[in-house]
Amino acid sequence: MFAIYDIQGRRFRNTLEHLQEIRETQASHRAWLRPQDGEQALQQRAEQANGHTPANFPVSVKARQAYREMLHLTEREAILHAHQIMSSPVASVQLTLDIVSAWEQMRDRDYHQLPVLDERQRIVGIVSERDLMRFLLIDDAQVSYVRGKTVADVMSAEVITADPVTDVRRIANVMLRYQLSAVPIVDERDALTGLVSRSDILRSVANDPPLSLWS
Repeated sequence: MFAIYDIQGRRFRNTLEHLQEIRETQASHRAWLRPQDGEQALQQRAEQANGHTPANFPVSVKARQAYREMLHLTEREAILHAHQIMSSPVASVQLTLDIVSAWEQMRDRDYHQLPVLDERQRIVGIVSERDLMRFLLIDDAQVSYVRGKTVADVMSAEVITADPVTDVRRIANVMLRYQLSAVPIVDERDALTGLVSRSDILRSVANDPPLSLWS
């Protein structure tokens, strides 16, 4: 399942197919993987421990089974879920944070994007290096900037998120289609639980054994 959040909160939550029907906006980031390469790479990903769930992020067997039934999958078809590869806990910034402080957080932690939360700690957007650099001028160690700007002024107007129990291949599809560099993972209570970036997906492809082939 995927959702769309903006400054007003969640305004959509449904399947990938419904997302594609309503989401026709101009992409803001370069595509990081060609569609033909992405599908092939993710097809090679093995999930031999498909039923395994990290101890710090419990996902019920019932939830996984419901997801399989929704996609009409059999027990023999391996799925790698978002919660199994996402970065968690995930750093975030507040709407009211000034843009220099946001940029310093990204630089110090070597991040390229940060989810944006409101005063209730609900996700309302995402801010990237590119968003910030439109208002920052960096010359050696000196940083000049448009004064009075906060994260709320520069962040993307909306953000696409995915549920913890979402096939990673579907997340990659969304990244490719809308040229996203990361997808925040948000549960049914609208709580931010993690972030799946292109690095997380590539790391899972590179580090794990190949997909089992069924006869």
